[in-house]
Amino acid sequence: MFGIGLPELVMILVLGLLVLGPKRLPEVARMLGRFYGQLRRASDDFQRTIRQDLDALERQEDVNRNKAVTDEIRERFAGFDGVQTAIREHKGDG
Repeated sequence: MFGIGLPELVMILVLGLLVLGPKRLPEVARMLGRFYGQLRRASDDFQRTIRQDLDALERQEDVNRNKAVTDEIRERFAGFDGVQTAIREHKGDG
């Protein structure tokens, strides 16, 4: 937890007790706890959003790559349509 050991935590609590007093310390601790929880949730949401956006970009790159490969295959085999037609016509004649 933030690299804080037990001695540092005790020192922070003692200082908090001296500065805030015994009545306000629990109230401030709850407030800080809530703030930390909200910060943590916001951080998790941000990370999740970034991951989703990166996944969407990767999927789009895959789609673009697949489209490019498909187009290249169609171009390479475009000349075979005439050959297939000639073979069918030849088989029909024989």
